[in-house]
Amino acid sequence: MSHRDNTQHWSLESLTKAYQQGYMAGLAGHPSGTLPFADSMPAAAWEAGWVDGEGQRRLSAEKLSRAPDTKKRA
Repeated sequence: MSHRDNTQHWSLESLTKAYQQGYMAGLAGHPSGTLPFADSMPAAAWEAGWVDGEGQRRLSAEKLSRAPDTKKRA
């Protein structure tokens, strides 16, 4: 078996899609255990997206909890 036969091929597009799927899962609050990829490269892209999405979700929740209640003014 040649090296080329043993090498997995992932396109930038497929890895970007995996990242975006992970980001949306993290943003929606899904657990990281819902990883839909078995191959290491797409799984790593998904997980990186999940970490970023989860971080954004937490940051948004924190900002909402700190925001002044504008309904009390009216």
